[in-house]
Amino acid sequence: MAQKIRMFAVLAALSLVLSIVLAACGGEEEPTATPRPAATPTPTAAMMADEPTPTPEAMMEEEATPTPDTGGDSGPAPTPTPVPRPTPTPLPVDPGFDAEAYFSGKTISMMVGFNPGGGTDAQARFMSRAWSEFIPGNPRIVVRNLTPNVVQRNFVWNAKPDGLTISVEATAGIFDQVTPAAVYDMREVSMVGVTSGKDQFWMIRGNLPYDCIDTAFNATSPVLTIGSSVPTFADLGSLVSIPWLADHFNIPLEIRNVAAAGSAEQYIMLERGDVNSWTSSTVWAQLPITRPGWVRDGFIEPFVDLSFPGYELGSNAEGPYNCPKAESFFDSEEMLQEWIAITGPRTYASKNIIGPPGIPAGPLQALRDALTAAMSDEGFATSMTKFTGIPNNFTPGDVAQQELYDTTQQFLDNLDLIGELQEKAFEKYVR
Repeated sequence: MAQKIRMFAVLAALSLVLSIVLAACGGEEEPTATPRPAATPTPTAAMMADEPTPTPEAMMEEEATPTPDTGGDSGPAPTPTPVPRPTPTPLPVDPGFDAEAYFSGKTISMMVGFNPGGGTDAQARFMSRAWSEFIPGNPRIVVRNLTPNVVQRNFVWNAKPDGLTISVEATAGIFDQVTPAAVYDMREVSMVGVTSGKDQFWMIRGNLPYDCIDTAFNATSPVLTIGSSVPTFADLGSLVSIPWLADHFNIPLEIRNVAAAGSAEQYIMLERGDVNSWTSSTVWAQLPITRPGWVRDGFIEPFVDLSFPGYELGSNAEGPYNCPKAESFFDSEEMLQEWIAITGPRTYASKNIIGPPGIPAGPLQALRDALTAAMSDEGFATSMTKFTGIPNNFTPGDVAQQELYDTTQQFLDNLDLIGELQEKAFEKYVR
């Protein structure tokens, strides 16, 4: 088993497009504030809960704009080696496509797989008002919240590939595509671009007797609790990285299976004391907006920086993330490569915009060019960060498409090994 894991880790580390030296920020686990039953594999009207059947016409109703909730003891840590970005495959040229005429008078439905109140929804709200001016023809953009996220992803997967149904996603969705309800394949979606990525944190309640993660090594109590919706071991996804750390460093841990565990639910669980820790992305930068005073007053404190190797969380508006990176406690290259293999599909990209498979080159390239222009515009980029609390780390669509394919393929090639890790973690830690 150890040999197979090492093989997997090396393959994944070589294939994952790390882009370490270019990192600047992004990503998160998002809110589904209303607990809902598990999704069925095919998106149908019955799966839309209390919402009308999600057709492009039905998506014209836009939700009201929300206020966004928005070195170890074992010696020097191994140093990760940056891997260059892949050479993207350009889209075929469509000289006859008139983007201005195509998008003029049209409405783009921008899907969000979470309820209003989190970072992904906030980004979609901002883009619905500010991105249109960069798209030829200035189409109207409306936001549609459809939960749970797997239903939204399935819906976009089955949408007409005309560039008029797209989604803003919180993660790349690589782990999620092998859950029973998913019908999509991330290797085939149309990638418009990635706006953020590479950050991840583990925070704890300030009333715990721990400081940074090393103070919990070989501890027996109190147990660190995390809330997550994990009805099966496959639903652990990249959260398996937390049990991986607990096993390596003998950290007392319990993962509590809850109905919903996005940002909105995490805030409530922490406030109630239902859990005493939280792991997520982008939220570190958002906390001064979504929960002012939490960091400043010590209600919640840094525990360990789980960001992709080469990226550090740094400070938010209320204080520094003053705990070290996870890999600073690793004592071998093998541990580092296993860590990259487990966390890479989750942390290499966060907020990203995708569409269904097969969007023709004309409209897809127009959307990609519009996103590049917007993210290159200082006013747009600065305002989006200010509104959402999420720093930007832009990857153009052609490069992001290749990254997504390569990362997904390596994950699928080694799915059995990932499954073994998830199953053992589920049996040991999920309650």
